[in-house]
Amino acid sequence: MAGIYIHIPFCSQFCVYCDFYSTSMLGKRDAYADAVIKEIEFRSLDIKKSGKERNLVKTIYFGGGTPSVMSSVQLKQILDAVKANFTLVQSNGAGMQGFPEITIEVNPDDVTRDYAMKLKNAGFNRVSLGVQSFVDDHLRWMNRRHDSEKAKNAYRLLRDAGFCNISIDLIFGFEGLSMDQWRGNISTATDLAPEHISCYQLGIEKNTRLYKDYLSGSYEPLPDSGSYEQYSMLQQMLFAKGYIQYEVSSFCLPGKESRHNSSYWDFTPYYGLGPAAHSFDGNVREWNNKGINKYITGWKQGVRHFNKEQLTMENRFNEFVMLSLRTVKGMDLALVDGYLKGFPGGFIDKLERLAYTGDLVKEGGFARIPSHKLFVSDAIIRELFV
Repeated sequence: MAGIYIHIPFCSQFCVYCDFYSTSMLGKRDAYADAVIKEIEFRSLDIKKSGKERNLVKTIYFGGGTPSVMSSVQLKQILDAVKANFTLVQSNGAGMQGFPEITIEVNPDDVTRDYAMKLKNAGFNRVSLGVQSFVDDHLRWMNRRHDSEKAKNAYRLLRDAGFCNISIDLIFGFEGLSMDQWRGNISTATDLAPEHISCYQLGIEKNTRLYKDYLSGSYEPLPDSGSYEQYSMLQQMLFAKGYIQYEVSSFCLPGKESRHNSSYWDFTPYYGLGPAAHSFDGNVREWNNKGINKYITGWKQGVRHFNKEQLTMENRFNEFVMLSLRTVKGMDLALVDGYLKGFPGGFIDKLERLAYTGDLVKEGGFARIPSHKLFVSDAIIRELFV
């Protein structure tokens, strides 16, 4: 079984930190909807040729960009095309037995009572609300379109529309975010009581306004010690409110993990549709080319513009290590032997050394990074690469 990611590449304005592919050419939304529906139909036929099981879909995720700048009619047309061309199966999410998990990312500024109801009626059953902060000065600096009150109101409107599985995004670890402000952001989020909270440390990516500000000296990153302190506060406050951490950046109420994102971490195949979207079948990674015009023109001609790569044994093993150790559950040691056949020795020695230093915990047949060291997980994971 697989998950489907649909990239909606439109944004009406761009956040200072974002390097995901997006475009402000909102006039192309109808043409894009037609193109992605054609890709859905084409990819479905292609996938069916490779085996029935791979056409079974348990999660669908509309990401961006900003999916909520699309009309509810356009979004429903795309979602209906997925349902018509793939077989949707039970996702086993708590409270959603018998239904696949169908998520859409929304910007708080786009949410009205009518729009929320139409999203629910279209078939979406999970919403990821891009709040980022409840401090208005920070939202303006990020170049977000909403303010704190709009974010809270959007959350209430989604609840009123019947959504019982809502995720909130927050950002920490940036210049100007005090511990008191961060504590307030977490408290405001937990007072709303979403089922899921994703929290990301702000990174500096090339080709963003933030990167230019960093190079010019007008932005100074928060020291790692400050980011670590904020991350530790996050863990403690969410734990006290009944949230479970199941991945480096992901927290949820019991049974409310993101089924779609979890599939990325256990090597479940996924299909990415839309410009710049990635697909992975366990051995081969594919990615559609960027460019909304090329994407639309290509599908008018029935042509998919994409690239692909065959993962080496080393690539696959390193991804297995990286993805599994991002989760709180950790790496299944029973799977390690199968990966290591044919590799030079040394991995087990490194594993034992990290266990000795306390960077890893081995128990119940798994190796995991302890909670207080998840903030530095990237460095620990790199130690284990072959």
